[in-house]
Amino acid sequence: MWKWIKAKSDLILIVVVTVLFGLFAYACEPKEPSLLNRGVKVTRAEFEVELNQLLALADLRIVGYEKQERIRAIILQNAMVLVQGQPVNPIGILTGIASIYGITQATKQTTKVIKHARDKRNNKKPVT
Repeated sequence: MWKWIKAKSDLILIVVVTVLFGLFAYACEPKEPSLLNRGVKVTRAEFEVELNQLLALADLRIVGYEKQERIRAIILQNAMVLVQGQPVNPIGILTGIASIYGITQATKQTTKVIKHARDKRNNKKPVT
């Protein structure tokens, strides 16, 4: 037996090194620092989940900015009508109030849909 091991030592060494390299290549996934947690390293799949969370949060923030900009534009438009000396139009005021209400409701629904999609993607229970 020892003669066979000595005769085939090169082959045995090659097989052992190849198996160890294969295990290393399969088991050791590359890791990079997390976007959300400092000091934590994450794999590619975890990194993509964090990236999707950040993008969903950015979408929510953009919706908030757009909502504020629409309300501001409606208020400025009505203020310009009043400053130009035109008489106060109750229908115009009601239309402005209704449009503000509609914008806020649409924004709430959009936010709810985005949160639901994000939670569904992350396999969490949807927020209602």
